[in-house]
Amino acid sequence: MLAVLVLLVAVLVGWEAHRELSLDHRLSGVASEIAGRPVSVDCPGFLRGLIDLGGSGGSVMFDANGKPSNTTHLETSVCHDLSDYGATRKRAEFSCVFGTTPCSDRVERAVYAVLVLSHESQHLRGVQSEADAQCYAIQTVARVAERLGSPPAEARAVAAHFLAVDEPLMPTDYSLPDGCVDGGSLDLDPQSSSWPTG
Repeated sequence: MLAVLVLLVAVLVGWEAHRELSLDHRLSGVASEIAGRPVSVDCPGFLRGLIDLGGSGGSVMFDANGKPSNTTHLETSVCHDLSDYGATRKRAEFSCVFGTTPCSDRVERAVYAVLVLSHESQHLRGVQSEADAQCYAIQTVARVAERLGSPPAEARAVAAHFLAVDEPLMPTDYSLPDGCVDGGSLDLDPQSSSWPTG
């Protein structure tokens, strides 16, 4: 009986490790595209997730010279919502992202998770300021959503929805700077008037 239990635990741990590595690899590809260089995304697996207190969404360390590390560590809930993004966006309730009123908790978590991946990718790109990273992140949310499975129109809606519904609720450190407007100093694509998606 004990041998069966040990085997079952070993299989579960192995399966979870494979699933974690697969998600990390997928998200790393998205983050690398946004950061403009090869970077890694680290999601805690089941065991590490048990002690993940969360609260920040994700993190990127900078050295004393302002150089970012090559890895962002995302919290368990964000990784879970990114992993489930494909299934969440197929639900009828996801159509609410085309509006400017709050969606269900599940949909809002999915939208937030996309923003977190986009935001941490800006830090990996070398942006230290939380406010600037947030501004750039909002402009690349649509690209991230597309890479996670949203068609272009839906991806743009996710970005616009976050900007209208969720950004006003963010902590002060993430408040958008004055230049974070169409044609402003932080506009990644000033030639386009399709704010915030470029």
